[in-house]
Amino acid sequence: MTSKCGNLVIQGISSLDWSTPHTNKSIQCVGQPFLNYEARLYNRKTFLHSSSFQSDAGNDSSTSVAAAAAAASAVENDDPKKKKKKKRDLLKLNEMELSKLSHYEVLGDIPMHSNYEQIKRAYHKSCLSYHPDKTGRGEDDEVFLKVKAAFDTLSDVTKRKSYDSTVDFNESIPKGGESEAKFYKVYGPVFERNLRFAACNDPANMASNSDANAPTNNGGKKKKRNKSVSQSSSAEQKKDKAPPSFGDDNTPIEEVNAFYEFWIHFESWRDFTLKATEQTEHDVDAAECRDEKRWMAKEIDRKARAMKRDEMSRITRLVERAMAADPRLKREKEREKAEKARVAREKKEKAEREAKIKAEAKAKAQEEAAAKQAKEKEIKAKEKAEREKEKKALRKAKQQLRKSVMSSYQSNAAELNDMWDNIEDMNDDIELLCAELSLMDLTSLNTSFAKDNDVTQSLELVQDSVIQTREKLKQSTEEHNRKRQARRDAAAKKAAEQAKAKAMKPWTREELSALAKGVKKYPPGGGNRWDAIATFVNGLCHQGDEEEENRRNREECIEAYNTAATQGPTAIVAPAAAAAPASSSSPAAKKTA
Repeated sequence: MTSKCGNLVIQGISSLDWSTPHTNKSIQCVGQPFLNYEARLYNRKTFLHSSSFQSDAGNDSSTSVAAAAAAASAVENDDPKKKKKKKRDLLKLNEMELSKLSHYEVLGDIPMHSNYEQIKRAYHKSCLSYHPDKTGRGEDDEVFLKVKAAFDTLSDVTKRKSYDSTVDFNESIPKGGESEAKFYKVYGPVFERNLRFAACNDPANMASNSDANAPTNNGGKKKKRNKSVSQSSSAEQKKDKAPPSFGDDNTPIEEVNAFYEFWIHFESWRDFTLKATEQTEHDVDAAECRDEKRWMAKEIDRKARAMKRDEMSRITRLVERAMAADPRLKREKEREKAEKARVAREKKEKAEREAKIKAEAKAKAQEEAAAKQAKEKEIKAKEKAEREKEKKALRKAKQQLRKSVMSSYQSNAAELNDMWDNIEDMNDDIELLCAELSLMDLTSLNTSFAKDNDVTQSLELVQDSVIQTREKLKQSTEEHNRKRQARRDAAAKKAAEQAKAKAMKPWTREELSALAKGVKKYPPGGGNRWDAIATFVNGLCHQGDEEEENRRNREECIEAYNTAATQGPTAIVAPAAAAAPASSSSPAAKKTA
């Protein structure tokens, strides 16, 4: 069958007219969207590549989002030469193909960083094509329900955050133990991929100003925003710094530590509520009662929190494996190890030097001490030798005196009867001289005795020495006795003054009251009764008083009791207390007195 349309000839071919058998052909995918998809699939681009979320931290996030959206719309509207992407017709897709599409693809392949106005325009365009009034497929049309569900999810900040937390993301992490050559290629893309969920890249916060018209969960009503709260929030956003980069092999160790510090305290904005809802198969809106709805919400929240814990555990494992394989940290550890070894070595050398100095100082001190001790020992030995020599000379002088006097007395005993009555008296006088005279006196006496040829004169000289020695002894004894008697008299005088002071010291009413209580408390017949009464009085009236003369003894207590019993309490009471009017004392006090 052949037909002609102008210069174009169209010839129909039957299925039986194919010259060769039918074969499967592979079609090469082309276009920038496919290239972006491939780049993200093989980790050659981050998820947020070329998006407003990768803008500088110093710029306002809402301004960046709005600028990116305006630039995208300007390029689409102002560039007539740009080839428009062929629009996907959802009506031609089957149920399986439709279920594989994301909400962004359902609304016309809009970018993930689209703001609320862009999502709203995309939804209106989709309604022009897929609304039941246009298609005539009824309100239960699966395509329109898919479009409506996509808009309901993306237009709500909370639902969109939960949806963006799971869509199009590879959660795999390296197994660890990678070589240094592959470290940067393996871990760099993984950290960049997970940076999508950093708190500083939270799309809900970054697009809060641009999505001010987006509906929330408060029934469509707009909340009045406090101006001060808004200003403080924007100030906090401006204070947020860009996340530290992964770096390369030449990155300073301070930046490497800052990078791992950021990931150790990583804060993720991922919300697993939607995924937990799908896994628990709980539809809160379909709950039959309030209790069931509350139970479903608790179960979903419990599952979401468990997934959040697993997510943070995954990030922790990623950081631990990266830190274990990072060659920069290994080099830093080796450097720190060498530095510690150097410090320990220097410390050891310093300790050895100090120990050597101390040992030398100790040896020197010991030598000086030994020399001093030897010198002292030598001096003591000399002094001892001098003392021994003096003792020896003293003994020799005493023996010489005894021998000289004894020989002279025995040879002239008949002529010397008027000097000593008997030999015993002479020996007593000689021993007195030997005991009291010094070595010099004994030597002088012996010399004089030896020079004098007259025996009588020599013995008279000895008797004169005895008389003088006895006079000195007598004077010394009298002086000693006089001093001792003076000390005794002073002690007796002091004791008498103290006794007089105690006897003259009057008793106060408090002391008399305490004495009456003590007499009543300790009746007659008990052992050491008055000692106990005196202790009782001192405990009540003189507690903490360390002066012994202010305290009462047993004799004073006995005397005061006897005086009060015979003459009345006023005889021993203080004058000021005795002068007090009788009317001022209570009956109890009178009874006690």
